[in-house]
Amino acid sequence: MTKKETLILTIIISAGIAGFFALLLALLSGRISSFDDPVRFWFYELRSPGLSAFVTKFTLLGNWQSITLICMLFLIIRPARMNFGVPLAAGAVFTTALNKVIKITVARPRPDDVYHLIQESGFSFTSGHSITSMFFFGLLLWLILRNMKPGSIRTLLTVIMIIMMFGIGLSRMYCGVHYPSDVLAGWCLGISVAAAEILIIRRNENHVVSDSSGSIVHTD
Repeated sequence: MTKKETLILTIIISAGIAGFFALLLALLSGRISSFDDPVRFWFYELRSPGLSAFVTKFTLLGNWQSITLICMLFLIIRPARMNFGVPLAAGAVFTTALNKVIKITVARPRPDDVYHLIQESGFSFTSGHSITSMFFFGLLLWLILRNMKPGSIRTLLTVIMIIMMFGIGLSRMYCGVHYPSDVLAGWCLGISVAAAEILIIRRNENHVVSDSSGSIVHTD
């Protein structure tokens, strides 16, 4: 792993954490509504019967059931188990636990029920769908680019992963179950966790290398 890679990942982690705490401080100070309200009401104005029917289905792709199913598929498929299944599943469990702790600690109520297009319970900050989708599909994008040869399929998967990373969070605002700051905070933490896991993966590769005889060689 090069120093440049380490620096880039460290910057991403630091920027994500800084962004999260900036949003949290704005929320706790009571100043966040000046940002949240114009943005969320702009999303509400975009609503139409056809678009709402699509978005309320699309947002389900960020549910824990969908993420769990994808993880299970990667874990079941032996060739993909270690390269995809294990890092994705481990990170998904961590982000879910982290989000639950934050939700309980901050205890921000969701937007009024009158704006909800779907049923949701629990607290609002941060958006669990946003943190999980940004982490999960962001890390999956990195793994795809790393393990697949260039070609049309890899390009298509790259586009899909980027849509999933951002689209699920946007759908939470459209559906009226989260404030924009909830989504942004989730994205900040999600990208930080993804970058941290990539950093761990790359450092482990540098420090533990299997030689041709099967023994373990520790490198600098």
